[in-house]
Amino acid sequence: MTNETDAVRQRYAISGILDRVMVFLQERGVDPERPTYQDFCLFDQLHGRGIEATREHIERAGINSSMHVLDLGCGVGGCSRVIAATCGCRVTAMDLTPQFIEVARELTRRCGMADRIEFRQANALDLPFAEGTFDHVWCHNVTMNIQDKRKLASDVARVLKRGGRFSCCEVGQGTGGPLIFPLPWATDESASFLVTPAMMRQALEEGGLRISEEIDLTDAWIAFLREMRTRAERGDPPVNANHVIMGDDIGERVKNAGRCAMEKRTVEHFILAEKP
Repeated sequence: MTNETDAVRQRYAISGILDRVMVFLQERGVDPERPTYQDFCLFDQLHGRGIEATREHIERAGINSSMHVLDLGCGVGGCSRVIAATCGCRVTAMDLTPQFIEVARELTRRCGMADRIEFRQANALDLPFAEGTFDHVWCHNVTMNIQDKRKLASDVARVLKRGGRFSCCEVGQGTGGPLIFPLPWATDESASFLVTPAMMRQALEEGGLRISEEIDLTDAWIAFLREMRTRAERGDPPVNANHVIMGDDIGERVKNAGRCAMEKRTVEHFILAEKP
């Protein structure tokens, strides 16, 4: 086990998640034994812009019902459930954090989707799947915790079928100076490994993937942050409840992430690549 892996596990080793989820659902009048996957979307999309960003990613990824998709770094299974429900495909989901996998399985069981999604606890740099298993590998706000991005790319390429695609949304390194911690993905630099979009492109290409599309999403993230500030000033309810999963300090972490984006310390980046 590397020091980097230990630091990442420590960041996400949050206790009592399922209990908080049950309380949250009950407070909203949802039967915890008969929820829908949509009932989870306020808290299970563990990335900036929430379900809006997930839906955009699905549209750009081009996933269809015939595909077998790997959700790499699935958290509590939020994206996995939306992908399976929206696209009608089979999903295998994995995450480094045992607590997340436990909660992901239980939430998926409760909303009646356990037959469509398989969850496994695993390391993204040592994927426990055979060569050519997947039609698509999905990754949303995960690479910030992965130091060896070339190794990630080579293992993604290995498990993809020929012609299969890798879609990735990530926070990348900007030009505005050092990061301001704590951030949603890391308490300090020991678990944060940002690279520039150009460096990510190089890592994917060296790992055996061919880049087909890149989109800068930084302006969309900043617009979302400004909208959230306006909503708060009006007294409107927030559009997400990530504290249910990520803990009560997520507000400070998101505030720092917003400042990093606005000061160009970070960028939001989407990249689509293919296995030749």
